Amino acid sequence: MNTKGERDRSTRQRLIDGTLDCVRRSGVDGATSREITTTAGVNLGAITYHFGSKDELVAEALLDSVRRWLDPVLAVLRSELEPAERTAAAVEALQRSLAEARSSLPTYLAALAHAPHSAPLRRGLDELLHELHELLAGQIEDMRSGGQLPTWVEPSAMAHLLVALADGIALHAVLQPDEVDLPAISTQALQLLLAVRQP
Repeated sequence: MNTKGERDRSTRQRLIDGTLDCVRRSGVDGATSREITTTAGVNLGAITYHFGSKDELVAEALLDSVRRWLDPVLAVLRSELEPAERTAAAVEALQRSLAEARSSLPTYLAALAHAPHSAPLRRGLDELLHELHELLAGQIEDMRSGGQLPTWVEPSAMAHLLVALADGIALHAVLQPDEVDLPAISTQALQLLLAVRQP
């Protein structure tokens, strides 16, 4: 028998999944409360009960979508692997995540576009991107200290550059899906890094 807590978690997740389906179909602005609850198979009051407002629900759903593909990469970057192994493992995790979440890239771009208009979404994305930046900068510093990257590489600036590069690749993958080979691009980026690291 399901407890109230389990039912609440199930309803929350159905609302999040329903919202993401609606955003994929209709965009952030086109996803109505009624469409979301119909898709989720719950009553209209569930949005207010579980999230407070439709804006809070949309923010949480978009963040959930980003976390699903970013969390495996963050987990590798948090690991105690040696810097070179961590780099290879992070690229592999990113390739797997992007392959699995390719259909979610439009949702990621929608989250970025909608963030300036949604305080909860902006806060959530800021936290995620800040953690990603800090982990990347730490990884780059470890590689620089170990002689695997030149001393002129500035970890914080390079971390920002890598995040911006990933955002650009995501945009092109959405706009030109038949022309963008995500695994090849990430492999090429790693080869470029390795070329930079050679004496």
